[in-house]
Amino acid sequence: MRGLGSGWHQAKRLAVWLPAGTLLILSYLFVVWWNADRLPPLFPPQLESLDHQVWRHGAEAFYLERYRTFHQGIANLRTQWRKEQSRWWPSAETLAIQTTYQQLLHEGTALLEASKHQKSTRHQQLTAVLEAERRQVTRLRALTGNFDVRRNLRALSVAEGLLNQAASRIEQGRDDQARILLLQAREGLFPVESQAIAQMERYGSVPQLTKWNHWVTNTLAWSSSTGGTAIIILKATRQLALYQHGKPLRRFSIELGFSGLQDKVQEGDGATPEGQFHILKKKEAGATKFHKALLLNYPTSEHRQRFQEAKVRGVVAAHRAIGGLIEIHGQQPNGNNTTNGCIALGNADMDFVFHLVKEGTPVTVVGALQSDNWVVKALHDITEHTRHRIVLTAEPGSLRHR
Repeated sequence: MRGLGSGWHQAKRLAVWLPAGTLLILSYLFVVWWNADRLPPLFPPQLESLDHQVWRHGAEAFYLERYRTFHQGIANLRTQWRKEQSRWWPSAETLAIQTTYQQLLHEGTALLEASKHQKSTRHQQLTAVLEAERRQVTRLRALTGNFDVRRNLRALSVAEGLLNQAASRIEQGRDDQARILLLQAREGLFPVESQAIAQMERYGSVPQLTKWNHWVTNTLAWSSSTGGTAIIILKATRQLALYQHGKPLRRFSIELGFSGLQDKVQEGDGATPEGQFHILKKKEAGATKFHKALLLNYPTSEHRQRFQEAKVRGVVAAHRAIGGLIEIHGQQPNGNNTTNGCIALGNADMDFVFHLVKEGTPVTVVGALQSDNWVVKALHDITEHTRHRIVLTAEPGSLRHR
């Protein structure tokens, strides 16, 4: 009976511990299952951080619809996350939420890289626009002393100031503000460019070049047939060419007025008149405020007629005068060689020319004789910039070439 009793107790203990062990194992497995399927109590910060980075790199501007979808997807997932956390037991939605979370992480990472690339590209394009517009300002400023850009000097200064501000914004990464400043600078350059192009075009005009060459040919033919001295003024190259017997004798550098490469229209325009003239009077030292001077017969009857027609068209104001006293002269006593429309020589060169010419000597003034002059080349650079400049609009990421 004792042995039987011992076996019974062992069976009884086994009957107690076996269910208890089974319960412990099941509890452990339940905890493992619960923890595996249960979402973290707090919404993961990775998505929030990614959303901020994507926005900071301009995704909202570059990829509006795509960014809105991504941003709204995070908001929806956050709502589902909180709803799932309020349940006592993990639901079938847990796996779907985890899948959506991974998809949003992937999309956010891709969107961030795309935005970084777009921002870098836009930054480089803005820098390229800035440098191109600065070069254009330099080209336009270089016309000072050749064409009438006086009224545009302020516009050029304003444009330069705006470009400097744009450069500062680009360095600070404030590309949207830089774009606005570049647009304003470019808008200010449009009228300056238009006026410059209008003034320069005739230096590449076939009819104009033909006319200039015709004048020079006639003058040299006279010099050749008479053996006389003749003067040719080439404004584009700023040279006075002295001829005898139709052959070149000497060339001298000259200075012109502040709009010297334009044809004179009215008094005070700083332009040097073009045409076929002759020396009206030789002025020795003491008869002029300059070292010596050769007075030309400007205005001719042709110039007067053109001046009256310009008044009728409204190009010249009714109260303006045609101007006169156009001379080839030397320096002033203080050594100043500037002029407001005349042709200025150094004193030694003036002495040489003065000695060889006489009253009646023909003086032909032209802009240029060949179409490959520097004005045409400068005009090409200015017009090419206006034709092929990068288009800037008010919308971010919308830079493109014409």
